[in-house]
Amino acid sequence: MNVEERTVRQWPSLGLRTKNDKTATTYLLEIPDLLTTVTSWGAFARARMLSTAMWYPPVISHWGEQEVSAAPPRRHRNMNVARRIRGLFEAVGLSYKSPQKFRHGHAVYALQQARTMTDYKAVSMSLMHSDIRVTDSIYAPLASNEVKQRIDGLTDGGAEKGTAENSLARFVDSLSDAELSQTLIAVADRLSP
Repeated sequence: MNVEERTVRQWPSLGLRTKNDKTATTYLLEIPDLLTTVTSWGAFARARMLSTAMWYPPVISHWGEQEVSAAPPRRHRNMNVARRIRGLFEAVGLSYKSPQKFRHGHAVYALQQARTMTDYKAVSMSLMHSDIRVTDSIYAPLASNEVKQRIDGLTDGGAEKGTAENSLARFVDSLSDAELSQTLIAVADRLSP
């Protein structure tokens, strides 16, 4: 894992078990809250283990104490990770979401941000799918109301008038009060002679 470059080496040669022994370098989305969490975990874990250990190392529990281990992961590591995540959710009173749900959320969010087929293909490759059709069939089914909304945006001059206006309105709506204030100041500065 290289947080600065947002890369994750999913290489069986490094001791990582992947589906069908696929090898790929995948990428984290540039989401500040996500990257802050990943950076914090990396600093915590790296301070407690050898530099050769995996980024998400096995956690050893003994009499209520927990420590990270440089030992290679065991065969049922995926079940152990899921069990620990379940415990974290219970500790903070949230309903459990499996590691696969996190992957699904990541994929759906990334696909919703895709603007071109090249973006879509990049997301598919980062998911380590052998074919874009796999990505499409699992992560991209649209709800019927979304199909209508997208089709409506293609007609009635939507590409000329509605899309740009709607896009700008969505952008403005997404801004916090502070960001909106900064944006207005920047626009005023740009418009003033």
